Amino acid sequence: MPEIVDAELFKATERKSRVEVVIDTFKTLLLTKQLKPGDRIPNEFELTKSLNTSRGPVREAMKILASFGVVEIKPGDGTYISRSMSKHLFDHLVFQMILSETDKNQLMELRALLEVGLVKIVIANATDEDLSEIEKRHLAMAEKVKDHVSDPKALTQLDLAFHTSIGKASRNQLIERIYGFTLDLFAPSIEATHRQADKGSNAVRFHQKVLEGLQARDHARTVAAVEESIRQWMMRLH
Repeated sequence: MPEIVDAELFKATERKSRVEVVIDTFKTLLLTKQLKPGDRIPNEFELTKSLNTSRGPVREAMKILASFGVVEIKPGDGTYISRSMSKHLFDHLVFQMILSETDKNQLMELRALLEVGLVKIVIANATDEDLSEIEKRHLAMAEKVKDHVSDPKALTQLDLAFHTSIGKASRNQLIERIYGFTLDLFAPSIEATHRQADKGSNAVRFHQKVLEGLQARDHARTVAAVEESIRQWMMRLH
């Protein structure tokens, strides 16, 4: 059984709302590696004592941290720092970005920043098997477009699967997760482009160019294909 982390780590150092104190303390301890994945944290009584607060704020903070996937509560056993990143960790960021009423130009800049940087890492890290998987996802969408599948939702899922395979080919779990959560943000606008007359044929054409650049491991060629794809995506949204 893992050793329980010393409760003294959780002593509050400044005055904030009591829930914020608990959450910020966990954040600091994680950033400084005093808490690590798999650590079993002190029980509720010990946390309230170290943080000099009542049980209510501790319980509320633990619910928030659990919803973010930071901690895992095991009934009858204890509470542990999660061993892997959870998609829930990024969900609140997606909601915040949606509520911020980000305009289309900002979306374009965000996507360009991510995808231009991403392909450089993919070219450096991707295996031949990773590139084969990207090609497989591309061909799956190309086949549906060739067969005149026109359902925007189906085309969007195929489109996202292509991009997801590129994120996975980075061989960097953090990049893959961050890119994955931003794809959730882009999904409605991608679906909007698939409601237009070309029914996915333009997307397939640009995907082909990106794929060929990656297969050649040619950074300039791939970036040019990505930037062209993003420009066309934005033109179709206006």
